[in-house]
Amino acid sequence: MVAASSPRDIGAELARDHDLILVAEWPLEALQQRGLEFLAVPDKVHERLAALAADPRLEDIQLPRTHHVSGMPASAAAERPIEDPYFDLQMRTQRRWVEPILRRGGGRGVRMAIIDTGVDTQHPDLVGQITEASNFVGGDPAMVPAEFHGTAVTGLVAARPGNGIGIHGLAPEAEIFALRACWEPTYAYGLCSTKTLAQALDYAIEIRARIINLSLAGPDDRVLSRLVDRAIELGGVVFGAVGDDPGQTFPASIPGVIAVRQTIVEGPQMDGAVLSVAGLQMLSTVPDGRYDFVSGPSFATAHASGVAAVMLDIEPHLRAPDLVDWLQRAHHNAATP
Repeated sequence: MVAASSPRDIGAELARDHDLILVAEWPLEALQQRGLEFLAVPDKVHERLAALAADPRLEDIQLPRTHHVSGMPASAAAERPIEDPYFDLQMRTQRRWVEPILRRGGGRGVRMAIIDTGVDTQHPDLVGQITEASNFVGGDPAMVPAEFHGTAVTGLVAARPGNGIGIHGLAPEAEIFALRACWEPTYAYGLCSTKTLAQALDYAIEIRARIINLSLAGPDDRVLSRLVDRAIELGGVVFGAVGDDPGQTFPASIPGVIAVRQTIVEGPQMDGAVLSVAGLQMLSTVPDGRYDFVSGPSFATAHASGVAAVMLDIEPHLRAPDLVDWLQRAHHNAATP
């Protein structure tokens, strides 16, 4: 990365000086810097990296990271449209403690950025529920493909209630910004890059998203960690999935992020610094107007984000530790006879 005030042709200069190809350049307004992406001859990558690290024109360098969305359908090969699903089917054992919260609010006035794969904005349960859908992966920023993971994550939070079909979103009145920073090479697999996630995070900070949902996991990433830190510094609440791979530490290990792990136990529980939330066999929206059961830390994370949006509707000044405490107390009160 270089300072935002650097000459506009700094990328071309660096490419020429270090025998690289400039692939992309993008602003990171939240950090007052610009991101640059270069391509090097494969057998000279580490040689070029060392030379760039010594170049005073650059403020930070790293190899690109690949991140993964965390969790897919309960059976990725199965297609099981639900003709007339109900809230109790969606929530199952979670209903007892979630329903009283939903009666108190719907996330009104809470701006949430869901950074994920593409969302089916034409799904009957999501039409009119998305404030903005943007594409940071490539091509037309306004053209967002309907992809499985992003549609399922968004449906848990935003599905329209009371319309006679489908499911009940946990925070259906929240302002949802669906930011596509990941893509699905196959039906059951999603990928994200440092560049696409950085652009989406930068935009989430620009719009002052109160909640940022990152249902994904990846390796330690300095650029992305700085952006997450900035979001938290400005009052954002960031939720991150805890994957099964111990090497996939981003974003859950960043101080201030609410790290969410999937559990089969009813209600949210703290396990050290991690919030454990049921994320098994949850019914949600999927592309082509259908519904499917999904499992994984991605969906446990979306569940926590949705309930938190309702809490911020009721108590707008809550911070991340307060939200975790309230999640636990809400479940305890519901479980107490």
